[in-house]
Amino acid sequence: MAGSKQGVLGAFGTWKVPVLFALSEGLTHFGIWLGDSSGYVNIVKLIRGIANAEEARVFQWHGMLRPVVPFLAVPFSYLVDYRDAIAVVNLGFFLLGTLFTYLLARELLGNDVAFISAVCFASAVPSLAFGTAVLTDGPGYAVQAILLYFVLHVLEEKRDTCTSVLAGVLIGIGILVKETTFIVLIFLVFRFFLRRGRLRIPQMMLIAIIGIGIPMGWAQLIGQSYLGFYGEGLAYRSPGYKGALVHPTLFALSAVYAFYLCLPFAFMAFFMINDDAFKTICEILVSAGVLLVLWPTSPESRFTFLTFPAVLPLAAYGMCQASQILCKRPWLKMISEKSWLTLLLMATVFYTNIVTFRLYFRTP
Repeated sequence: MAGSKQGVLGAFGTWKVPVLFALSEGLTHFGIWLGDSSGYVNIVKLIRGIANAEEARVFQWHGMLRPVVPFLAVPFSYLVDYRDAIAVVNLGFFLLGTLFTYLLARELLGNDVAFISAVCFASAVPSLAFGTAVLTDGPGYAVQAILLYFVLHVLEEKRDTCTSVLAGVLIGIGILVKETTFIVLIFLVFRFFLRRGRLRIPQMMLIAIIGIGIPMGWAQLIGQSYLGFYGEGLAYRSPGYKGALVHPTLFALSAVYAFYLCLPFAFMAFFMINDDAFKTICEILVSAGVLLVLWPTSPESRFTFLTFPAVLPLAAYGMCQASQILCKRPWLKMISEKSWLTLLLMATVFYTNIVTFRLYFRTP
């Protein structure tokens, strides 16, 4: 079965292969320079105290609400240039994102699904384009996977005050990596109401107060606000809300561009997974969906990809099921189940790498 602990990919063993694969993808899409990249470089210079007057104006930029990656890049900036210093930090997050995608999917649907999910994460177009780029989107994906795993498999198992405090601190820091981490708080709220007994009200309150208090405190310190940032989004390019509700076709296209070949397999698997995994995946999808609907700017694949902790395990499960069916069909059964699964996965990896090759291929 696709969710078995020792399935058709058992020969590969563990998380090590996807993480090594992620390393190769990260190093061949390293330090991509995109729209806001110069702003993050200027934040590193500001932290080091060497920013000139023009560069110091970044203090008034909303990117200051995401200080974690620039702070982590400072030590590396003494060894390599600023661009590569940020890319090194993001490469570390990229590897962590792949690892925790594996761990999250393994707990949901087993080893085979975990392996495929992690490989699909490392080779997804948004991962290749933004994962190790000089931005904070890639670290945001990684933190989302880490925190969802922590909530589901640490917080809900221990359910004590110390773990709740740690959860709040991690979520607060995660929001300072990228504000999209707020998805995890939305997930906790849904989880609290839909899965009675998993968490108590005092725990939820403690997590929310710490998780929201940390980024709000930082925003107050630097003289910024998340409400002001949202207002910037409403004013971006044209006045008013420009999100998924008014551009449903564009939102659907962004899902295609985010997941490409994974999308049909995910759709197929949505009707086939077991009830417990179905509930968790729906909770993740709805939590990410709330943020995507509220996001004020036009739908983009890098935002729609925030649904990856739900979509990629579904896609992996769908590939496993498809390979089981194909190996039993007339004329196709000469190819084994493992070979079909390998072909499907390789097609997914090659396609996304071809799509991104011209625009995003770069080595250190």
